[in-house]
Amino acid sequence: MGEVNVAVIAPILGRDLSFVSDVDPRVRVFDANFAAPGHRTGSGGAAAPGSDLADILAHAEVLLVGYPVPEGLVTRSPRLVWAHHTQAGVSNLAGTDLWASQVTLTSSRGAVAATAIAEYALAAAAHFARGLHEAARQKAAGQFTREGYRMLTLRGATMGIIGLGGIGREVARLSRAAGMRVIGTRRSVTAPLPDADGADLVLPADRILDVAAESDFLVICSQLTDETRRFINAPVFAAMKPDAVLINVARGEEVDEDALVDAVTAGRIRGAVLDVYAGELAGQPPRPELTRLPQILLTPHISASGEANMAGPLRQLFADNLRRYLDGQPLLNVVDRSRGY
Repeated sequence: MGEVNVAVIAPILGRDLSFVSDVDPRVRVFDANFAAPGHRTGSGGAAAPGSDLADILAHAEVLLVGYPVPEGLVTRSPRLVWAHHTQAGVSNLAGTDLWASQVTLTSSRGAVAATAIAEYALAAAAHFARGLHEAARQKAAGQFTREGYRMLTLRGATMGIIGLGGIGREVARLSRAAGMRVIGTRRSVTAPLPDADGADLVLPADRILDVAAESDFLVICSQLTDETRRFINAPVFAAMKPDAVLINVARGEEVDEDALVDAVTAGRIRGAVLDVYAGELAGQPPRPELTRLPQILLTPHISASGEANMAGPLRQLFADNLRRYLDGQPLLNVVDRSRGY
């Protein structure tokens, strides 16, 4: 393989693009961060004077792109062979020409702050289990009483995980360290597997109602696909324990929010902690009930925040994949468009 031109439109990875150029002398890296939607020229990853996006894309064979993704990238990149997305999920690529093309797509699943997100999930469980939810409710209501607390220890409780991928397995690891029993689902599993993927029991994806029925806390870690859109629905909430809590660190569109609001207001589940909501990535505000109902805690997609070097694993994954590309080896995290991730 001769010289390979790599275009970078991912300001999250910073101004220093040596992690790309240092992979091999054959690599030529072009900084196109100035083209990222909403990016301010002159901040991390700013373009060199005279940079022209059309010229960069016309020569790019490889593209490293973050969120949000500029429109019309494939149309403007006639030599493009491979594009890597800095996000773990690729649902936001649906409808773009990157998704509709034959360009090989890879994602950053498993490299996006899995520990930080798993800590958020465990904190969400503790928020309800150790009474912090009731304390916050009483404070807002001007009350101070021991009444209303429904205490539970995490030790001995069951953490249900829908989607035992990289983040789901990290949720499982931390939950078991806290003394919890862990059950979960995985699409590739066809029969129950004990003690697998860091969980006490892994079930096929179509056994979601069984997981919901056994869980004190149900964490959504799955990718958004046609199959998972609104699949956390009324039957799932009906299967859950009355004191169970839903935790979503995946995509808002995976939860039927009408059914969630109904379940919470009717007392069919105890509550929910949501880091995402339907329409978030499209720039829509959350529905009023998600911010108004005291049984629901909504945060603005911050569960991955807080890691000292969040970009480090993303850079390393891309560098490893670029080496594979140069050597003609299979790429990591290739997206299967038919599956949606």
